[in-house]
Amino acid sequence: MSIVRIENVTKKYGNIVAVNDLSLSIEEGEIFGLLGPNGAGKSTLINMITSLITIDEGNIYIKDANTKSNANLTKSFTGIVPQDIAIYEDLTCLENVKFFAGLYGLRGKELKSKAMEALEFTGLADKAKDFPKGFSGGMKRRLNIACAIAH
Repeated sequence: MSIVRIENVTKKYGNIVAVNDLSLSIEEGEIFGLLGPNGAGKSTLINMITSLITIDEGNIYIKDANTKSNANLTKSFTGIVPQDIAIYEDLTCLENVKFFAGLYGLRGKELKSKAMEALEFTGLADKAKDFPKGFSGGMKRRLNIACAIAH
């Protein structure tokens, strides 16, 4: 089953075509990477998949839900780890993950449970009460990943 299906997607910025008639599918459990030079449209594609920007032509489906008509639903299926570290250094690791998971509507026991699962997955459960200010770049990246998957 395709977890992500992209059909004839095009995105233009004025006269510049960032993504042109792209079609592909990503199967459940598949590891998928986007490679290309600067300006090739990689970030644009990710932003369309995650409904951060609109599609000019074509359709993207996540778990068979169309991102055009179900943007909030499809956002609940996806998390994004930005190129630059995006965490709050004045919050503990657990507080960071809970903050971002809360943006997806998680509350109470489920919020704490999902946050701890994400910290365990990224190998940071033992750092839950620590502040990331002194963390290495790699540890901050792992915290960023935990924030993206805790929903």
